[in-house]
Amino acid sequence: MFENLNQPYQFNNNFKHNAKTILLVSMGFILIVLYIQPLGINFLKSEHDGYFVLGAGLLTAADLFLNTLILPGIFPKLFNPAKWTIRKELIWNVWMFSNLFALFTFMAWLAKAVSYTDLPFFRTGALSLLPLVLFNLISYNLSLKMKVVNMIDTGKSWLKEEINAFQNPPDQESVHLLAENKKQSFAEEVERVILIHSSGNYVEIYWIDRKSAVRKRLFRQSFTNVEKALASSEVMLKCHRCWMVNINKVTKLKRSSNGYHLEMDRLEFTVPVSRNWVSVFKEKLS
Repeated sequence: MFENLNQPYQFNNNFKHNAKTILLVSMGFILIVLYIQPLGINFLKSEHDGYFVLGAGLLTAADLFLNTLILPGIFPKLFNPAKWTIRKELIWNVWMFSNLFALFTFMAWLAKAVSYTDLPFFRTGALSLLPLVLFNLISYNLSLKMKVVNMIDTGKSWLKEEINAFQNPPDQESVHLLAENKKQSFAEEVERVILIHSSGNYVEIYWIDRKSAVRKRLFRQSFTNVEKALASSEVMLKCHRCWMVNINKVTKLKRSSNGYHLEMDRLEFTVPVSRNWVSVFKEKLS
């Protein structure tokens, strides 16, 4: 059961969509609390209750804005979509729930909503959970749409790759990988592939598409199987236990206090090189 918590989870980092979702959730929360009056709470009883609902809606927007738009930008490594798991998603939701619970309690005290402060913590928690449920439902709906679009794009890409496989000349080396589920595949000319990086049970593939734009794809396959598939390649070379690069895309081999690293064409980050492979790359790049 606990192993399932480490399974990859779709992380929604779409700024435009999240901003719209936050606005909808805040407005929806205010309307639901005022007019549907969940948990038998009458928030139209006094003027102070109205202040509480309005303030809680604004605090909800502020909390969601901070946690979904600001923090991922400040801590990009922590909120890396490629390494986002079910465990991280649960912890993140518990964190946001705790924030909302504290903010709602504070707002009730600030607005002097007597009918609210007399309620037990259970109802406070239920109200705090409401905007979080709304936000996750809308985000999950987006995730489903993205999966459908990805499935359609994958089908189109697979068909295009199969056609290109027949059109490419026989002597043109290509990188052709099949996912563990046998339903997804990746096929590109080797000269378009920049590097392949191990990421747990997945591999990240960086390549240049037909519009000369650098793209990245998360592909479910073990790095060991990728090594076997490209064992005969003279272009794709392993440089580290979890890195494989296109030797023709290497612009520089540099040494620092942390060891040797490769600078890659059109990439802003460097790739580590194990000691066992330094001599090979020195010879290839000389």
